[in-house]
Amino acid sequence: MKIKELREELGITQAELAEKIGNVQRNISNWENGVSEPDVASILALADAFGVSTDELLGREELSAQRFGSGRGYEIALRASRLTSEQQEALIALLRKFTDT
Repeated sequence: MKIKELREELGITQAELAEKIGNVQRNISNWENGVSEPDVASILALADAFGVSTDELLGREELSAQRFGSGRGYEIALRASRLTSEQQEALIALLRKFTDT
């Protein structure tokens, strides 16, 4: 699992992540250290909190790339999926400017 990597990318502590997903810091620590694994509800909450797919959270990016293509298009889609709704709208507006000529 990529919990620690994604948490650090967001710049939040284990306690902050736990609060964000309605869990406890001890569980976050255990998941990051491989002591235990999150249940399905926690996996979904983590994916939502990080703005990633469950495939990416579980380290299955290669599978996603195979299903959705690879290269620049996949990278753009992956990065866009991590944006807030407002950021996604701004990105769409920018892309329209580039492509609606």
